[in-house]
Amino acid sequence: MNEYEKWGDSRWEYTKSRSNWHFDTTRTPQSGIDSYTHVCRFDVDFTDSIIQSMPNTKKSTWGSRNPTIERIYSAEPEEQDLIRAGADPHATVFERASADDVELFQKINTWLGLEESTIKFHNQTTGQMLHTHMDNFAGRPERENSYKIVDFDKNPDIIRRFAIMLADWELGQIFQLGNANFTQWRAGDCITWEWKDIPHSTANMGWWDRPMLQITGYVTDRTNDVLGGASKNLIVKL
Repeated sequence: MNEYEKWGDSRWEYTKSRSNWHFDTTRTPQSGIDSYTHVCRFDVDFTDSIIQSMPNTKKSTWGSRNPTIERIYSAEPEEQDLIRAGADPHATVFERASADDVELFQKINTWLGLEESTIKFHNQTTGQMLHTHMDNFAGRPERENSYKIVDFDKNPDIIRRFAIMLADWELGQIFQLGNANFTQWRAGDCITWEWKDIPHSTANMGWWDRPMLQITGYVTDRTNDVLGGASKNLIVKL
């Protein structure tokens, strides 16, 4: 018999209830469990991969953010959170495309050691914003577009998400994780975070696109080795 999550009318309240983060906004952020981990920097030229991916992007709202599903199962409580806050529930949060066919992105996934990965190209343009949330991987195929409880809900360590910035940071671009602001990144900077626990959000208040690669997959021994050697000073050439 399958078990199902009960979100009520608020994604935020449900995911907050299962998070281990402290929600004390006065605390000084620390890397790791408190905010994010800087994994490495991929020293490669992303220009061609961006050009290949950009035409495939589609504008995404909270309800339409999975391109394979007309309306994602979690849209109703997510949109209710926005309505209560006075925000537009149908506002574009980013532009996204599947990017499994991009060779360079596949090489990054292989280096990270992830299995059964979803590889997504994100672009966030001026004025777009992804509101504060904790991840739940609603678009993973295991969910079957439903509130079904799956293995990684019970053991979040078996799956992990990485974000790789594909262009240098520009003024007005924000990536907040916990009490920390990830900023002044360079193209290739790779970070990860405790997906179930850390509240995070992104916004683009600048005049330049903010392309990003998002890879989510099951952890292997290779992935654990990568995490064990994580450092902002680690340069990876592919």
